[in-house]
Amino acid sequence: MVKTRFAPSPTGYLHLGNARTAIFSYLFARHNRGGFVLRVEDTDRERSKKEFEEMLLKDLEWLGIEWDEFYRQSERFDIYREYVNKLLESGHAYPCFCTPEELEKEREEAQRKGIAYRYSGKCRVLTPEEAEKLKKEGKPFTIRFRVPDGEEIVFEDLVKGHISINADDFGDFVIVRSDGSPTYNFVVVVDDALMGITHVVRGEDHIPNTPKQILIYRALGFEVPKFAHLPVILGEDRSKLSKRHGAVSVMNYREEGFLPEALFNYLCLLGWSPPGSDREIFSKEELIELFDLKDVNSAPAVFNREKLRWMNGVYIRDVVSLERLYEAILPFLESAGYDVSDEEYVKKVLERTRDAYDTFTEAVEKLRPFFVDEIEIEPDLWSRLEDMRSYEVLSAFAEKLKDRDLETPEDVKKLAKEIQKELGVKPKEIWHSLRIALTGQLEGVGIDVLLSTLPKERVISRIGRVLEKLG
Repeated sequence: MVKTRFAPSPTGYLHLGNARTAIFSYLFARHNRGGFVLRVEDTDRERSKKEFEEMLLKDLEWLGIEWDEFYRQSERFDIYREYVNKLLESGHAYPCFCTPEELEKEREEAQRKGIAYRYSGKCRVLTPEEAEKLKKEGKPFTIRFRVPDGEEIVFEDLVKGHISINADDFGDFVIVRSDGSPTYNFVVVVDDALMGITHVVRGEDHIPNTPKQILIYRALGFEVPKFAHLPVILGEDRSKLSKRHGAVSVMNYREEGFLPEALFNYLCLLGWSPPGSDREIFSKEELIELFDLKDVNSAPAVFNREKLRWMNGVYIRDVVSLERLYEAILPFLESAGYDVSDEEYVKKVLERTRDAYDTFTEAVEKLRPFFVDEIEIEPDLWSRLEDMRSYEVLSAFAEKLKDRDLETPEDVKKLAKEIQKELGVKPKEIWHSLRIALTGQLEGVGIDVLLSTLPKERVISRIGRVLEKLG
């Protein structure tokens, strides 16, 4: 059975690149009717924070990524010690008593010679008796993995293709720090093997780690999984995606009012597309059906924020149900202090305005005239009202409104034409007068939509306040 995992470190918020990795790993598992594991890699005691783990879980749940098993590395130290001892007993690992100062000297020497640094290996020749003596003297030590000299480590990456790295390029590496905590390259092997991970999907920055991990798999007698290293995500300037390109964490997009379905869909298209199709909008079920790692592009993908905004707008307008839109946008309207107690009215507003905004934070501003009682009108807009025949227009509108109901935008347009004909004014004077009086703005949701949605008494009251000041 195919089994994948997502293994983030709780040292910061979930980055878009890591979210895409989680999505690809999840989709591949589900496509193959396999299992998906979430493993929090919190062995970095200084940088790992509980708040980051909580936010990480919240973001993954928000994106709709469900996991079958959950683990924390910090709860598995006894297991790691067992496998460290196995490597020590088999001679695949040894204690290293080199001090940080000695290692720094080695690095400086390599730099002086202009060669890449690799550990000299001087502690690998210590006899068990010599190592035991140093331990008894209280000398601090790390544990290093004994890398075979000159070995070429070869693997077929499911995205990057054939990769070959010589073991001499990195030399013996630390698997347990001097404080007793195991390092990433060691614990990830033990965890993936014991959890039955068949496919490791992760970023291409992990390629240098892969040969080290393959050697540990072999030394412990574990089956080596298949690897799929995903290309980086670039900003539009072709540099690695970072904060200078704007929001880069899932939390930012959640708080800004993007739909998780839209973000999930968009991230899928960063480096993947179904063969023979130029479609861009997919449900999660369709993505599970279509996704395969063999279709992932090995070249970097470019993140385009405006494209994501467009896709989110498509989801708001055409994809999600009114019920889903209501459920997702309600917290934003509540946070703005709007009265949303009348569910039927709120849904009516949403149904009629869903083509007016691309995010929920944008919607909060655009929908303000539907929910507030008092409208602020700037001095320059008051001047506009005074320059036009606004008093006549608004008076006629309020008077006619008393005896009729405006159920649809067409009803509003019909009434506007009547007033235009009677008063002999230009259409612009009617629409601008109404827009300023009812919204305090010159742009926004269609005024015909607003007038056919807003309760009649609120329209008359709002116009009345303006007429009072104009008069």
